Amino acid sequence: MTTDINEPIKVKLIVGKGSIKIISLFWNNRVIPVESITYRWTTKKGIYPLFHFAVLSNGSVIEIHFNPVYLQWELDRIHMDG
Repeated sequence: MTTDINEPIKVKLIVGKGSIKIISLFWNNRVIPVESITYRWTTKKGIYPLFHFAVLSNGSVIEIHFNPVYLQWELDRIHMDG
């Protein structure tokens, strides 16, 4: 089952030399722990890039993206089993 969310979120992450590790997401007054980044890709909104991530949390895949123009993270959708 896939649920579209499309809402702003906050993201706790660690940035290193050429790498990023997403620790947790803050959405709807909840902390969502992130186990790993399973996929990453880039799209464009006009001429500006959007940086997308699929992350694994408690058996669900969560798609998020970062808009560097507005310095804003957004939760796009959640894919759950069942």
